[in-house]
Amino acid sequence: MKRYCMLSNISSNTLKDIYTYLFNSCDKVNIYFPNEAPSDIMNFQNTFLEAVHIAKSSDALFSSEDNLEEKEGYSMIIASLTDEVKNLILNIKPEFHLSLGLIANDKVLFYIGDEGECIIEDSEDSVIFSSPLFNSFKVI
Repeated sequence: MKRYCMLSNISSNTLKDIYTYLFNSCDKVNIYFPNEAPSDIMNFQNTFLEAVHIAKSSDALFSSEDNLEEKEGYSMIIASLTDEVKNLILNIKPEFHLSLGLIANDKVLFYIGDEGECIIEDSEDSVIFSSPLFNSFKVI
């Protein structure tokens, strides 16, 4: 089942609550960083890369993640959800408009697109959908 909501309909505190809630179910994050961006976004990308001790994703990594697609003009970073990475995610500036997904095992469970759309997807009987955090999300 998929549920959809525009990011603009979610307060920043609710988004942080959603992240915190999903950190219990998810083990990885993927973020698409634009190849060309203002310095504040590039600085955040560098901070993120330092926190995860990795370089930009390789083609081999893309082939192991069926649900994730490379986007032209962007670099996709996949990282484990360490405490440091969780803290960075919780403090991403909303004006960055970065696409990111929270991954449980090998499935993207929650995704924010670069156009402000939020999608949560799991089995219909998932306990995740019982959370009031997703009441504003519409079934699609």
